[in-house]
Amino acid sequence: MTEITIEIPEETARKARMLNIELKLLLARIAKEKVEELEKIERFSKSVAKSKLTEKDVEEISDKINTTMWEYHKKKYNL
Repeated sequence: MTEITIEIPEETARKARMLNIELKLLLARIAKEKVEELEKIERFSKSVAKSKLTEKDVEEISDKINTTMWEYHKKKYNL
């Protein structure tokens, strides 16, 4: 496991102690979630890079989705 040293403002550390929060575990969890989020972005970027869609194609698809969703909600909620 990699060890990282982080300076935390004393006020933050004090609040964490008052709330009985283990900062080491919290920061490890936040780091793990951020890495996972960045991995998802990387995978998405790679798949988008392979796309043959133009910006106009994306706008047309987006408009169709928005119209369909609006019609669905209008019907469902009697709008």
